[in-house]
Amino acid sequence: MQKDALAGAHPGSELVTLLVGAVRGISQVFTDRMTAAGFDDVRPTHGFALTLVGEHGTTATELGRRLGMTKQSAGEVVTHLARQGYVERQPDPEDRRARRITLTVRGRDCVQIIWAELADIQGAWSGAVGDDGLEELTAGLRKGLRTLRDGGQIPEGLRQAWWWYA
Repeated sequence: MQKDALAGAHPGSELVTLLVGAVRGISQVFTDRMTAAGFDDVRPTHGFALTLVGEHGTTATELGRRLGMTKQSAGEVVTHLARQGYVERQPDPEDRRARRITLTVRGRDCVQIIWAELADIQGAWSGAVGDDGLEELTAGLRKGLRTLRDGGQIPEGLRQAWWWYA
C-alpha cells in the first residue's frame, strides 16, 4: 500500500482504517469464495452463524449471544439459513418453549467449506506478513480485545459474544 493512501485519514485513525479495510477485504474474499463453491447465499454473518450452531445445535438466543447480536437479529439470520436449507428448527428436548437450531446435511457441507476457506484466507495473511507477523498481529488483537473488554470499553452486548474471549 502506498504511504499516501491514508493521507485523507485523520491522525490517529490509521489502526481503525486498516482494521476496517482488512475486515471488508476478508469479507469480500470470503463471499466470493463461498459463491464459487456453490454457496452464493452465504455471507460472512451467515458463515459465522453456521460455524457457531455446533454439533448438537443451539437456540436463537444462544446463537445471538455468541454472535453479539439480539435474539431478534439472530432469529432473522436463522430464518434466512432455514429458508436456504442450511439449518432446521426442532423442538428443544430440554426446554419445551424453545426451538433447537440444528445443521442440515447442506449446512454441515457448507461448514466444512467455510473452515477450509477461512484457513486458506488466514494462510494468505500469513504469506503476506509472515508467520511471526501473523502471530504478533493475533496476539496484539487478542490482548487489546481483552483489555478493552475488561475496561468496560466494549458495549455489553458485544462483551457477551464469543469472539471477545479470544
